[in-house]
Amino acid sequence: MPGEANRGGDERPFGWYVNCGMPALGELAAVPLHFLFREADAIIEAYQTGVPRLRELFGPDVEVCHPGWAHICYGHVNTLGCQFVFPDDSDVGVVPVYPSLNEGIDALQNEIDFAGSGMFPFYLALWAKLRNAFPEHQVPFAGLEAEGPLTTAWLLRGHDFFLDIHDNRDRAKAFLGAVTDSVIGYKRLLASINGQPEFSGEGADIADDGASMIHPDLWPELVVPYLDQYYRGTTGGQRRAHIENLSVGHLRHLNELGIGLFDPSVSPKLTPALVRDHARIPFLWRLSAMQLREMSEEQVERWVFASAADGPTSVFFHIERITCNAPSAGKVRTFIRAARRAEQLLAEGCPREELRGRCRV
Repeated sequence: MPGEANRGGDERPFGWYVNCGMPALGELAAVPLHFLFREADAIIEAYQTGVPRLRELFGPDVEVCHPGWAHICYGHVNTLGCQFVFPDDSDVGVVPVYPSLNEGIDALQNEIDFAGSGMFPFYLALWAKLRNAFPEHQVPFAGLEAEGPLTTAWLLRGHDFFLDIHDNRDRAKAFLGAVTDSVIGYKRLLASINGQPEFSGEGADIADDGASMIHPDLWPELVVPYLDQYYRGTTGGQRRAHIENLSVGHLRHLNELGIGLFDPSVSPKLTPALVRDHARIPFLWRLSAMQLREMSEEQVERWVFASAADGPTSVFFHIERITCNAPSAGKVRTFIRAARRAEQLLAEGCPREELRGRCRV
């Protein structure tokens, strides 16, 4: 059976990582978040000041992002007409653009110059400024992303999309097909700009949290075909998926899709054991900043060993603005020590199920 070798056996490798993005560096450099989406001087200041402070606070084992603007998930829909909204001290939002399914389908039939639409030209110019400011870095064109088909359909139509799938199922499916083709086209453009093949033999990623809004029983009709369409249009290699807030009932469909690595991220309905036993595929397991803030260092260490015991390929922590402080930094250092110890024990042949008993606190 596919995935049988991945059911928490000791033969599966285990790893860990801690990383950070521009919002954390901005917090450490006292640069307001909303400046990090558009202002070259603010981005440069955040990176140059934030990285040394990050190292001092969290140590040398954190993966630091490349210089760039704070990540925007909605670059693709902006090129299709969704206007960006930049609230103070907050993430970027967008405004839906298609008042009906038919108008959306018609619009998506037209050839779209992504690179010349929306704010894409602005970010190409900003990218050039950042490459000039950081000649020692290989700064990719990143952070102006596309979401997966279900999330993109939701962004383009607004909440009405969830009525569309019940009121006009056939047209909603036609819309999803056109949306998926558009996502593929945008992703190919990003790859081309970065000097990468438009069709990757190594693998492709997708982020589609909106898929969790679709009942598991409807996935074979409304989700699986469009995720599969996306992967077939972008890669012949590993299929990687980030989808938050899934339930146990969704997990079997990931195996059917041939997902090679799954990141459930913040998914309160799941546990590592549930993912291991129901998805039966390699997966990551995240300690969120919200969890860490409420935990003691002892609880962090126990979390690492308990999570590793239940089968993820990796455990990870992403440093966010709310954890850029000394108490949280101590917990992150504990996370790193515990994860390194769990990795060592497994490499030495310790069975996964015995990790809980090897926790030293």
